[in-house]
Amino acid sequence: MLARSKSAALLLITALAVPVTLFAQKAAEQQAPTHIHVIGASVSGGFEDGPLFGAKETGDSVSMHHMLRKWSGGEVKVTTHPPMEMCYTFSNPLKIGKKQIDGAKKRKADMIVAVDFPFWFAYGYVRKPEAKSRMDRLEVCLEYLAGLNVPVVIGDLPNMKGAARRMVSPKQIPSEEMLVQLNARLKKFAADNDKITIVPMSQIVKQLKVEGVLLPLKDGELKTAPCALLQGDKLHATRLGMALLTFTLQESLRQHFPKEHALRQQNWTFEEFVDAAGADDELDTLREAAQEKVKESAAKK
Repeated sequence: MLARSKSAALLLITALAVPVTLFAQKAAEQQAPTHIHVIGASVSGGFEDGPLFGAKETGDSVSMHHMLRKWSGGEVKVTTHPPMEMCYTFSNPLKIGKKQIDGAKKRKADMIVAVDFPFWFAYGYVRKPEAKSRMDRLEVCLEYLAGLNVPVVIGDLPNMKGAARRMVSPKQIPSEEMLVQLNARLKKFAADNDKITIVPMSQIVKQLKVEGVLLPLKDGELKTAPCALLQGDKLHATRLGMALLTFTLQESLRQHFPKEHALRQQNWTFEEFVDAAGADDELDTLREAAQEKVKESAAKK
C-alpha cells in the first residue's frame, strides 16, 4: 500500500509538472498579477458539513480565499465571490456561474483561482440525453472562463462516487466514461488557451478518497487513511484537506509571477499551510492515531 501511495504521489507531481513548466516559460513575458480573485463552488467557499445537512457531527473547513490571503502575505490583493453563493452553485450553475464571472470582471482581477468552478457544470441533474447535456453545460463553463481573458487556474473533474447521498445523488454524478470525456474536453480547452492551467483535482481526490495520502512533513511522511482529510459527507475537505490542496496548488500559482517577484520566491512548507489553515489540532490527532497503530502492531509481534 505504501509503495502504491508513493507511486501515486509521483504521478501527481508529474501531472503538475507540465502546466508549471509551460507557465514558467511564459512568466517572463507576463506582468505580475496584482489582484487574485476566487470563484468556484463549495470547496473553495469553505463549506462546513453538520447536523443541518444531515451529518452526525459538525465538520470544519476553511475557504480558498483565507488560504490565498495567508499565502500571499499582502503582496497582492486577494478577493472572493461571496462564499455562501459559491456553496449554492449546485442549484443553478449557469446563472450563479455567470454571476461569478461578471463579478470577477467588475473587480478587474488579473488572476482567477477557480479550482472547483467547472464541477457543477458537469455534475448535477440534467436532461436526457445525459451525455450531451453534461457536455453542453461544460461548454458554457468554458465560454465563461475564456471570456475572463486573464490567467485562470482551474481543476479537472474528480470522481465523487461514494460521497454522501444527502449531498450528491448518484443520478447527479457522471459515469466514469463520461468523466473521461469531460476531462478530455477540459484538457483540450487549456491546450488551446494559454491563459488556462489545470491542476489534477481528479488525482488529488482519488488519493484523498481511495488511497489515502502521504503528508509531506519535515519530520517524515505521514500516511493517512482514505477519507481522513474529508468531512463526514466525503465530498468537502477538512481544514487539513484545504492545507494539502493549497500546498499542491502552490507551484502553479508561483509560476504566474516573474522570477524577481516575492510570490515567485514564496515556497511554503506543508507545515506552513497547516498553520495557515488552523489545522494543527487535526494533524496532531492523525499523528497520535498513527503512533497508536504502530504500538498496536508492535504489541502483536
